[in-house]
Amino acid sequence: MRTRSTQLGFTFVELIFVAALSVIVFGALFSTFQYTLEVISLSRAKLSGLSLANERMEFFRSLPYDDVGTLTGFVRGPVANNQVLTLNGIEFTERIVIDYVDGLGDGQGGADLNGILEDYKQVKLEYTWELRGDSYDLSLVTNIMPRSIETDVGGGSIRVNVLDQDFAPLEDAVVQISNASSTAPIYESRLSNINGQVLISPAPVDSNYQIVVGGPIDGRAYSTSSTYIADSYIVNPTSPTFSVSEGGISTLAFIIDELSDISITSLSAITEGSESYFFSDVSQIATSTQTDVVGGDLVLANTLGVYETTGTAYLSSIIPAALESWETIRIAADLDSDTNFIVQLYAGTAASGYTLIPDSELAGNGTGFTDSLIDISGLDVGLYPTTTIGMRLSTTDTSVTPEIDEVAAYWRESATTRSGQTLFMRGDKILGTDSGGRPIYKATSTITTDASGEAQLPAMEFDMYTATTTSALSLASACPAQPFIHTASVDSDVELVYVPAVTDSLRVVVSDTIGRAVPGAEVRLNRAGYDVTQVTNTCGQTFFTSGVAAETDYDLTVTVPGYASEVVTPFSISGNTVVDINLTP
Repeated sequence: MRTRSTQLGFTFVELIFVAALSVIVFGALFSTFQYTLEVISLSRAKLSGLSLANERMEFFRSLPYDDVGTLTGFVRGPVANNQVLTLNGIEFTERIVIDYVDGLGDGQGGADLNGILEDYKQVKLEYTWELRGDSYDLSLVTNIMPRSIETDVGGGSIRVNVLDQDFAPLEDAVVQISNASSTAPIYESRLSNINGQVLISPAPVDSNYQIVVGGPIDGRAYSTSSTYIADSYIVNPTSPTFSVSEGGISTLAFIIDELSDISITSLSAITEGSESYFFSDVSQIATSTQTDVVGGDLVLANTLGVYETTGTAYLSSIIPAALESWETIRIAADLDSDTNFIVQLYAGTAASGYTLIPDSELAGNGTGFTDSLIDISGLDVGLYPTTTIGMRLSTTDTSVTPEIDEVAAYWRESATTRSGQTLFMRGDKILGTDSGGRPIYKATSTITTDASGEAQLPAMEFDMYTATTTSALSLASACPAQPFIHTASVDSDVELVYVPAVTDSLRVVVSDTIGRAVPGAEVRLNRAGYDVTQVTNTCGQTFFTSGVAAETDYDLTVTVPGYASEVVTPFSISGNTVVDINLTP
């Protein structure tokens, strides 16, 4: 009789499956365990910090009221303003801020019943520490009351107002107040409140107080503004140090704002193209509905003296032979109070049909433009190498019509850059003057253009800036015109066109009443033996060189449809002369 033997166990496949499952299970358990340890470590650190803060707060509460203060703060006492303390193996950085508070109980400010604004002390303890590469913080605040009636501890007050470039109060600006006095040295830092203010009271009576105001604010870099000590470099500071007098209030204001970049491109030449529509006939109108051309104007159609309420006209398409960038559209129109026009840009032609360019490609095009100057520089030349101007005319009084005198479109065809050019940049803000009375400017830089003719000035504060270069070159055009305004939190792009230097020249800058460049303006410069007319570019500028001499009897005349002409006579030229002409619509 045969006996059968059977052995029980895992096959190789089953072993692999069990091993994989074990890795997954124990891996998850390990991750959970590791996360739990991190949570425990963080909780222990926070509890340690809180225990330390409570212990230190009890220490302040145990002090005599007169001793509640710091070594170099405005409220003086025996405790260091900043120090590092260790508890449970963790290093905590301690910062102590102590201020007097004007309480509500007896009135505040000028309404205080006894005229004493130092009613009690407020102690703020701040602790920061690091754990596994991350930073953490906590703070505690308490009020310390005097054991008897409040007293006037002496000294004066410092009020600091922090404003942005629009003169609006700026919250959370860092205000550093110091005094290098040998008897009462001070270094305190505060954040401006919602009203942009920091009020310190009392502050020891002394001279040579200094203030530095800056950022960061909400994680963004800001400019700084400060007082300055008179020395051999700044002999007469525009914002000098100040004094605090007994019972007096020293009030100072500082203006700061977010930093932004300046990008400069140096060029030797720009070639521009343009298309002008004059309505002497209908030849430049591709298609229209309920409009007409009368007396050199595009108007609403008229039937027996009654105008249509609306009408549309699509002008012939703009097809540049060369196109680097779109620039501007200028509209010259005569409008009564009851009339209006709307301009929109389209792709396509009369034959293929028109498609409105979306707002994502040209902001504002969906609702249309009603201004005399329209910026189309954001239009992508790759997507829109050609475009068509559509106009919608309207009136609410059928006895009058809008009259469109001229439409002109401008674009850039090409530009030639200047590489390796040195430029000197200077802002208008002045720190003070030197021993010779010469201004000391806050922002000065020397930069050199790269192979693309570009140079960068990162993190610049808001100001009026001017660029200059060597005497071997003359500035033929600056866009925007110089000096240019660099606005806080907005990056600036500046283009400068330089040509070989000449002894005498005239650069004319034409703008409207709100400072916008007016392209296509005819500028005539004439005197006996000289009569030249040139047209402004898309930056509203033109440059006269050939034949120009230093004389005092020139006539300068600027004309452009849609604006009142401007005549300057007599007009003098000496050296590289620049004149700004503002035209009234």
